Amino acid sequence: MLPIKTYNQERIKIDITKDTCDRIENHYGSLAKFIDKLQSFNVTLEKNRDEYNINPYSDKLGQGIYILAKDSSELEIFPHASLAFKCSQGKFLAENLKKQFDRSIQLSIEFETKLNAKERAMLQICPVYLHFETSAIDVFFKQILFMQNIEGGVTLGETKTGFSLEFCQVFKIPSLEEILVKPQFNLHLLLDKDRQRQLLKIQTVYLFRRLLSKGIRIFSLNQKNILLSQDKYIIIDPTIDFLKPISPLYNILTYQLCTHIA
Repeated sequence: MLPIKTYNQERIKIDITKDTCDRIENHYGSLAKFIDKLQSFNVTLEKNRDEYNINPYSDKLGQGIYILAKDSSELEIFPHASLAFKCSQGKFLAENLKKQFDRSIQLSIEFETKLNAKERAMLQICPVYLHFETSAIDVFFKQILFMQNIEGGVTLGETKTGFSLEFCQVFKIPSLEEILVKPQFNLHLLLDKDRQRQLLKIQTVYLFRRLLSKGIRIFSLNQKNILLSQDKYIIIDPTIDFLKPISPLYNILTYQLCTHIA
């Protein structure tokens, strides 16, 4: 059972970690006061959604998903003032942010118990603190996932060099140079004009397979949802989006080729 507490108040539901629950009780005393504060915070996010936007990718499928960043010190209960917010208008077939909240916490526990100390120091799940949901009709954002803002982070795809040499040694996966000379990937590299992108995708599958061997399943793993920040790699979205199943399919189809992994 995950260490999550759920509270309902009229049309509002919040899911929080135990640490966040303790901070709310210590600071506000009453959960009702905190929920009132959250509703005002939601209005602020809606009114300033263009200014706070940090999503480098456009919403091509029109799912009504926004990635925002804002200082949250006014709420006074989170361990980091700078937070990122994944916000959803609650459209049909849009991502379920509650699932991402639960999955992130589950994987954090799995990382703690199934990875060794060196691995945990280099690969982490982005911390999540709270999931907010409202059924009010006149509210723009129906769901909000509160998580740590990884400031200054760049995606694995933006690094061009892939995982660092130290990371490859710790997780026992090949470098891009080693992948380049593996004959089983000749077709991959031939079909994709962007060879560098293809190498990064293959290297990510090696990590997918390494984690799978340890009992950790992240089928959505790709070079866009792994951020490099201060020599750490942070996975920011570990859930499968069934409207965009490319990464899970690629990982499943390619991992059989990722042989010679110790």
